Amino acid sequence: MTSATPFFLGLDVGTQSVRAALVDGKGNCCAFATAPIDTHFPQPGFAEQDASQWWQSTCRAVPEALARGGVRPDDIAGIGLDCTACTVLPCRLDGTPLRRALLWMDQRAFREADEINATGDASLRYVSGVVSPEWMLPKALWLKRHEPATYAAAERLIECTDWFMYRLTGEWSLSLNNVAVKWNYARPDGGWSRALLERVGLEDLPDRWPRQVIPLGKGEARLSAVAARELALRPGIPVAQGGIDAYLGMLGMGAVGAGDLAMIMGSSTCHLAMSRKGLFGSGMLGCYPDAVVEGLYTLEGGQTATGSIVNWYRQHFAGNEAAEAERTGRNIYEILDARAAAVPPGSEGLVCLEYLQGNRRPLKDPRARGTLWGLTLSHAPGHIFRSIYEGTAFGTRHILEDVTRHGLAIERIFAGGGGAKSRLWLQIHADVLGQPIYLPRDSEACALGSAMVAAVNCGHYASIDEAARHMVQIAEVLEPEAKNRQAYDYYYAKYLATYPALRQLMHDVAENC
Repeated sequence: MTSATPFFLGLDVGTQSVRAALVDGKGNCCAFATAPIDTHFPQPGFAEQDASQWWQSTCRAVPEALARGGVRPDDIAGIGLDCTACTVLPCRLDGTPLRRALLWMDQRAFREADEINATGDASLRYVSGVVSPEWMLPKALWLKRHEPATYAAAERLIECTDWFMYRLTGEWSLSLNNVAVKWNYARPDGGWSRALLERVGLEDLPDRWPRQVIPLGKGEARLSAVAARELALRPGIPVAQGGIDAYLGMLGMGAVGAGDLAMIMGSSTCHLAMSRKGLFGSGMLGCYPDAVVEGLYTLEGGQTATGSIVNWYRQHFAGNEAAEAERTGRNIYEILDARAAAVPPGSEGLVCLEYLQGNRRPLKDPRARGTLWGLTLSHAPGHIFRSIYEGTAFGTRHILEDVTRHGLAIERIFAGGGGAKSRLWLQIHADVLGQPIYLPRDSEACALGSAMVAAVNCGHYASIDEAARHMVQIAEVLEPEAKNRQAYDYYYAKYLATYPALRQLMHDVAENC
């Protein structure tokens, strides 16, 4: 330790920005800074980012956080990291990117995913039998087939977390968290299924992966002199092994007990719960051994697009609200929420399917498409914006109903992430689910979770449970409003009926775009 009051730097590399949080041992965030990240959408279903911008934004956010908090580099006792997953990047051994990264939400590899799923390999039981096109193997296979020169030149084919760990420390490693969840790595079975890789023509892929697999938050890595100079920090700071943003968010919300479910509301929404036994066969993304805590399984469900739909609406359809925000100095989302709050539950007959980047779970359909139906001339922007909020909440209910049928008892729901800043969106979730929502004091749960693993890694706390007891505080419990239940039950049934009615049309369009 370098200071009587040590701080822990939590780096949260999200879809839309890099966030740097300086957190003390009691979980208080003394300074927070962000820098933007751009996403490119070259074709329908494609999504890419420039890795060089990830690092440039980090080099902006970290010094700004230090300056805002009046924190000296010597006061930083540890660094934790979370990133989007699975954001796949081919690069040289020195980290030089060979192309833009395929962002986690990129769906181009759906045919490759279908081919992998058709193998019926035993390892697929950990992912409910279905590999997502978002994951490592389908994207690697797509690159090998469609960009063979890039694939051949790639000395490393890794993802955002791995690349960041290399930039921070100068050493290559893989995160057990990432590979267990997104790379079809099953520790109880000895790791990767070589038979699966050979059957789909990826037997050479492990040659492009680092050999060392390190559990989340563990390891002996230190900040390199090069990275320290670029980030205005001191070299040698312990860097805890990074992981997936939503999984660090679960820790940052304190959802670490049996019956707890974390709902991380960011560009996507991720649903996470811990179990002492494997629960297989549901529509969840998977049941992952050792992904967060060694010896436990982590269950994950998720929606590919939620906050990104809200942002999409703001960018393309909220010109009047943007002008009002500029004129009055109010936050544009405050204005949009006020418009939506004036609309009754059910948006007066407007139903939204949030499948703008496919459906991750429980339908497991990357060719599903977003839908907004029930429009009349009486509907206004507030109706549309509220229907987006309601559609995303219906999607969460669909996922939770599926997993509870397979034996997971959900007693408490915790919410965090950027989307948790919207009181209206949270209340709609509580009403649609018919359950209270537990709100941690810090809505930026991912950055806090990264700071927590940093505190454990450098020895400030002995375990994640101990760090959670000291660093996470529940600020409020948001109760559902019973008067809205009947309306939401009615429109939820309409939401469920929409996909079967439109499925073939969605697939026809997806195949021809």
